Amino acid sequence: MSHHESYFVLPENVKESQIILIDQEVHHLSHVKRHREGDVIWAVDGEGGAYEVELIRITKTRAVARILNTRRQLGEPRADVTLAQAMIKGDRFEWLIEKCVEIGIRRIIPLMTEKTILKAGSGRINRWNRVALGAMKQCGRSILPEITEPKTMKQICAMGADCQYRLIAHAGERSRPVRTDMPEARLAPKAIGMTGPEGGFTDEEIDMAVENGYTPVSLGSRRLRAETAGIVLSTIILSQWGELC
Repeated sequence: MSHHESYFVLPENVKESQIILIDQEVHHLSHVKRHREGDVIWAVDGEGGAYEVELIRITKTRAVARILNTRRQLGEPRADVTLAQAMIKGDRFEWLIEKCVEIGIRRIIPLMTEKTILKAGSGRINRWNRVALGAMKQCGRSILPEITEPKTMKQICAMGADCQYRLIAHAGERSRPVRTDMPEARLAPKAIGMTGPEGGFTDEEIDMAVENGYTPVSLGSRRLRAETAGIVLSTIILSQWGELC
């Protein structure tokens, strides 16, 4: 499969020999892309399944397609990388989600810090998940990255225990360049990176992270916006493990 756009099929709508597309996917398929019965497309289920299918019946509300070919983990990195990113205003967090999905991040945790101004209700979280779904379909992945409920630093520090590699972006004296002590990628390496809000992390927050096994790392000599820092940290981790080059 080349990196052309795929359609999203709910896992429960994948049968032994066929799949059923519903709702917006049918509208996009027939009205936007003008597909007809007999056309061959790709669909992904967000759980690592990718299906090359032939459309056999299209109605207003559903499209039935015959499975020609099944692939697992299509477009997915071996590395399981989580980014905990302090929430930022406007559509910049949505931009960050889209880009993180494209490069191969598995999970994004909206982070509440002392200097975070934003609150996120269920409407905002639903929107973030829709952005992730659109990006997965566009970029050729088959696992839908999870956008979790917002969490505090304390909650995230408690989560990192099973990650070989824990980083927190910080422009302070204790920081070292990111690449200096990254472990070799094992079979399925796991990492978590934390990046702060525009005002940065407080000293207390850095202390808490360090006590929980996080290494403070610098992201170069220029001051990066919050969403840029999230992308840079994610990119360095993935490329260090051979997932981007």
